[in-house]
Amino acid sequence: MDLKRLSHLLALADERHFGRAAERVHLSQPALSRSIQALESETGQRLFDRDTGDVRPTPAGEFLIERARRLLFDARSLERDMALYSDRQLGSLAFGVGPFPAAMLMHQVVPRLRLDHPAVTLRVEVNNWQILEARLRAEAIEFFVADIRNFTAESDLLIRSLGQVSAGFFVRPEHPLAGRQVSMGELEGYGIATTRLPEVVKLETARTLGISTRQALPIVLECDDVALLKTVAGSTDTILGVIHGAVAEDIRVGRLIELHVVDRPGFHSEIGVVSLQGRSLSPTALCVIEAVVGEMQSVHVEQSPRF
Repeated sequence: MDLKRLSHLLALADERHFGRAAERVHLSQPALSRSIQALESETGQRLFDRDTGDVRPTPAGEFLIERARRLLFDARSLERDMALYSDRQLGSLAFGVGPFPAAMLMHQVVPRLRLDHPAVTLRVEVNNWQILEARLRAEAIEFFVADIRNFTAESDLLIRSLGQVSAGFFVRPEHPLAGRQVSMGELEGYGIATTRLPEVVKLETARTLGISTRQALPIVLECDDVALLKTVAGSTDTILGVIHGAVAEDIRVGRLIELHVVDRPGFHSEIGVVSLQGRSLSPTALCVIEAVVGEMQSVHVEQSPRF
């Protein structure tokens, strides 16, 4: 089958409209219609229902679309792998980082990469794990580093654990709860500021607070910008819930202190690298991952490899 025709098939399946699909693949609408008709003739199957306003795949169309996506992905990967084989030089790279590893690792990793490889062009996207997963599947980034506890060993994702890092609750030194032992229940009156949390953390926190998992946790600020979270905690009585590595400097200089929560669960974040299964990583990606692994080893983490 012609790969270009299969790309036309996927465009029509995604857009459900001949005009929009034709614009997406830079064809006229009659030319796209002829391409789809040629595929239907080649397969001997009607691939789309055109009887209603929307264009919808038939069961035969859905069958072919699913396999066409894999085939085109493999074709792009092969083309890319051959280019990498031909040119072993480091080049540009787009990758993603979750808020916690961004705060803990990237301030050391990125400057080191710029010093060691000044010709490399980097695009670093800092976001939560849900958006990073979507960006990875769209092939907008090559890999991402984030908390991996929400991911299962799906066939299309390759997950490598880099270890666990501990987390806690932090406040400004003038906070009413500072300097004494407190319970998890006492945190509710002040509210917690944190990033988008994995579901397993929400469930564990709810159990500790003795509330139903259907009830809202006392999170008053959810934001993927750790710097903003620290600013809020440093200027209000809002309690910051983050990993220790994200506030190490703030604790060192006295901007924040850790609360002594006697019934706190063993909060942690499991940092890992997530990439697409079946796609070779570029030399630049391997170089960046090596730098991330090195930085993780320089902090105190509990290694728990999972591939």
